[in-house]
Amino acid sequence: MTAETRRTRPRATADVRVGDLAAFRARAAHQRQAALDPRVVEHARRTIEAVRRRGDAAVLAGVRRFDRREARREDLWVTPSRLAAAARRCPHELSRAIDHAKAAIAAFHRRQRPRAVAHRGGAFRVDLVPEPLGRVGGCVPRGATAYPSTALMIGVPAGVAGVGELVLVSPMPFDGSLDPVLAYAATAVGAAGLYRAGGAATVAALAYGTATLPRVDKIVGPGNAYTTAAKWLVSADVGIDALAGPSELVVVASGDADPEAIVLDLGAQAEHGGGPFAALLSDDDGLLRAVAAAVGRLDVPAGTIALYRAPSLETALEAAAEAAPEHLSLAGRAAERLHTRARRAGAVFVGTRTAVAFGDYVAGSNHVLPTGGTARWASGLRVDDLVRWTTRVRAAGSPRAAVRAGAAVARYEGMTHHAASMELRG
Repeated sequence: MTAETRRTRPRATADVRVGDLAAFRARAAHQRQAALDPRVVEHARRTIEAVRRRGDAAVLAGVRRFDRREARREDLWVTPSRLAAAARRCPHELSRAIDHAKAAIAAFHRRQRPRAVAHRGGAFRVDLVPEPLGRVGGCVPRGATAYPSTALMIGVPAGVAGVGELVLVSPMPFDGSLDPVLAYAATAVGAAGLYRAGGAATVAALAYGTATLPRVDKIVGPGNAYTTAAKWLVSADVGIDALAGPSELVVVASGDADPEAIVLDLGAQAEHGGGPFAALLSDDDGLLRAVAAAVGRLDVPAGTIALYRAPSLETALEAAAEAAPEHLSLAGRAAERLHTRARRAGAVFVGTRTAVAFGDYVAGSNHVLPTGGTARWASGLRVDDLVRWTTRVRAAGSPRAAVRAGAAVARYEGMTHHAASMELRG
């Protein structure tokens, strides 16, 4: 789940061609290169500088330009009491759905709760102790509507981690209203408030603080290209989770997969704004033809769905691993049997019955996932991202052997005071 968009988008045409794995690798490389456009980075840099100088006034200028022309400074911040009041207007069906999703997310994330590590070896006891972050800012994108699901994906693990204070940020709607469904989700996760702005300006406000919004220890969650560029620029001064680019799905499917299910998964991925990429890799020509015919009838942005023929499922899976996509789906019994070999993806969805969309809402897994090939080293948002670790060392026995070894190495490195400090304890 990544960037939002508000633009009118060109739609897909019926002419869906099938490429080969070389074409797939080229497209994946293009996705990686487009992650941080230099022009976007420069715009984000100027915006950050303005917010550091002028605070909320600079943020408000951006809100008036991109979101709501009539916005006032007092419209930026929504207190917990106002969120709770708005949450009472959330339709019952949606409040029950959010409660269901929250319970599933919490059940999985509670299993991730970090535990202290203790070790006694030789003359020392060493402990590694988790400590919740004090203040976290969570970015909740906005498209035609708010994304309460992302508020849950950030807020639930923050609660499990024991974060001291969670502030959510989300762009202000054109009419200035407060979405009751987003308010319900924000209240459900105990948010300390909602700052109604988006893009680079809000990242700067979270990183450096304004009169309305104190600075945070870490910024997590997805956003548009300007949000991502700004997170990169401020990462020397504040923690960030990852650099989220356009949303991605690679489906590796065998001939026995259901074409209709694949088309819907590809179409669902193409609904994301900001230049998403959805690809099918298969070794079966019949399946590729069936999916190509159906994809042309989807009402999705043109160019976001592409199909590729692979010599085998194994080579398709290897190509998917090279791309390291946000989502990887294994469809069909033959493809599903390869699930233990699936690697380097933000999340893997096994079997045709496992719609990728379940992961966006109710599977319990987190939908804040690495994009742009960063799944080669990065992971989805988890509880451990919202704590820091402190190492504690205590002398607990005779240090003689440790003193001799430590002092010998210290003197070799020319650190005579280091050596003397240890020898004093011997």
